[in-house]
Amino acid sequence: MRIAQLSDLHIFDSEGVMARDFVSKRAIGGVNLLIGRHKNHPLELAERLIADVTSQSLDHVVVTGDVTNLSLPGEFQRAAGLLRLIGGYDALTVIPGNHDIYTRGAEKQRRFESYFGHTLFGSDMDSEDRDFPAIKDLGEVLVIGLCSAFASSLLTSWGRVGDEQLSRLESQLSSGKYDNHFKVALVHHNIHQRGFLAEKTALLKDRDEVVQRLLKLKVKLLLHGHTHKAHRFEVSRDDHTMQIMGSGSSTWNSREPEHCARYNIYTITDSLESVRTRIYDHERRRFEWLV
Repeated sequence: MRIAQLSDLHIFDSEGVMARDFVSKRAIGGVNLLIGRHKNHPLELAERLIADVTSQSLDHVVVTGDVTNLSLPGEFQRAAGLLRLIGGYDALTVIPGNHDIYTRGAEKQRRFESYFGHTLFGSDMDSEDRDFPAIKDLGEVLVIGLCSAFASSLLTSWGRVGDEQLSRLESQLSSGKYDNHFKVALVHHNIHQRGFLAEKTALLKDRDEVVQRLLKLKVKLLLHGHTHKAHRFEVSRDDHTMQIMGSGSSTWNSREPEHCARYNIYTITDSLESVRTRIYDHERRRFEWLV
């Protein structure tokens, strides 16, 4: 099975935006956009990304959060329109990032779920008992969608999965039905340690707990976003090893090799056979294999 990971698209759309939309936490995000952040993730690059992804004969595509910049309705509409080209529930799984639950209003209205919940919960999205984690059986692969995002305080982008969500996952997997599946978990916030400022303002608060409980559940691959630079490492417990990978941002408009737009394609059988990366070539204006 070939699964692609996209992340941190940060699609911006100002259509219909009013001054009151930038009250509270969005004021700082709005300033960032005005001074040029929107140019860091141009819509044209996102469009080329989706065109490339749909040409790769993939079995499934996952998006590990931050499809929007400020969780504005126009941004969600634009992002949903693009990602719809990949497919629906059977082809696509999208989890939220901190930018998708940027404000308490977006969180309370479940704005992310209204646009992308169908990729997690299918036609039963409106059922009151549908909440994270979402599990999706792809045959020999089980995709587990976790939510680490919440509307954090000003100048922070913390994440937390929480005991309730992890306990619910343990209950979902307790029957043994998925024991022989290759388990892939998705979470937005990174697992590895970063610099001082990021550790103070942008970390996954319960990352150690998340890792240990996913190891206990025999998850083999944990995919994350949040950091726009690709990252890879592994952790082990007893006789089980879990690979942890961040693809980096898939729309970052940088010419630096370590930061430019990219996405990963994972080939999975009963193990992770290969990881290949497609990276954006600014001269050719297209994605190509990283060699």
